Amino acid sequence: MKRVLASLTLGAALVATSAPAFAQDPVPEIDRKDMECAALFALMAGSDPQYQASGAMGMAYFIGRLEGRNPGTNQVQRFSDWVNSQDEASLLTMIDTAGERCATEMETLGTSMTTVGSAGA
Repeated sequence: MKRVLASLTLGAALVATSAPAFAQDPVPEIDRKDMECAALFALMAGSDPQYQASGAMGMAYFIGRLEGRNPGTNQVQRFSDWVNSQDEASLLTMIDTAGERCATEMETLGTSMTTVGSAGA
């Protein structure tokens, strides 16, 4: 029995050591997309005082989506860990690529809120 456990442990270790060549981002795509948007808005908030409020609001919205989808997990820490796991060039490319998508999502939300707000008046 001990030999079987040792073999399984060794096998798991070997699989784990060969995994990086085939490793995938451990963050599900839907969460990654929200993290990309949160990163974009965090960058906005920190880059220009003119965009600080809208950047903070966008970041809070996308972190909130993560919290709603993954209750019981500290999404701010998870987001921070994810950002820190990216190299700067990859992160900037992701943010650049995600910009239009993230802006469209925020515009859609804003339009929906305006529509509902106008209907109630």
